[in-house]
Amino acid sequence: MRLLSAIKSDIIFQFRQGFYIIYIVICIAYMVGLSWIPNPGLKYVVPLVVFSDPAVLGLFFIGGIIMLEKVQGVIQAVVVTPLSTREFIQSKVISLSIISILAGIIITRLTYIGNVKWIILVIALVLTSSLFTLCGLVIGAKCKTVNQYFVKIIPVMLLFIIPCFSIIGFKYSYFLTLFPSVAALRLLLGAYLDMGGLEQFFLICYLLIINYGLLLHTEKVFDKYVVYGG
Repeated sequence: MRLLSAIKSDIIFQFRQGFYIIYIVICIAYMVGLSWIPNPGLKYVVPLVVFSDPAVLGLFFIGGIIMLEKVQGVIQAVVVTPLSTREFIQSKVISLSIISILAGIIITRLTYIGNVKWIILVIALVLTSSLFTLCGLVIGAKCKTVNQYFVKIIPVMLLFIIPCFSIIGFKYSYFLTLFPSVAALRLLLGAYLDMGGLEQFFLICYLLIINYGLLLHTEKVFDKYVVYGG
């Protein structure tokens, strides 16, 4: 019940701060851009656009949310409520995952002409969104200002995004799937392109393990820097 209330509060907060409006504008911009791409190219471009939504935007948005909540005293107020640190983190992850799922489905539905494995797409979006949101929470917990946050996420983004070019394919490139971002991108591509069920299963299991480990780490970081004042 506490978690559901927290999710509802987060969604309302995000809506009031204009995050949903920003997402709508970005989705429209994506779809306008995709409309200029020939149909054969959409097979590869749409998955990359959908991946960038919970990845890049997720990192930026969670930073903005955390900084706003710090400035407005929301986080400090949450600390003295019965809501646990884990529930606070889960609420952020779930609320942003909902936006990512909606955006991904809308963009795919309106721009992609091939067959889509919708269940795999939703799973991939959830795991990708949670991965980048948790990373953003770890960084945001240690930052005092928005500028400080943006400076710190640049190397993290490069570390996550650059290995994703391995999907182009070269010798031993599949070993880069050990990077969680690459595993997430490959799983998402599997929703649009042919991919064996066993490979999808292992990618999902791997990302679940990574996300759970990152959740535990995020909880410790938040306790140290936010709850107990670092």
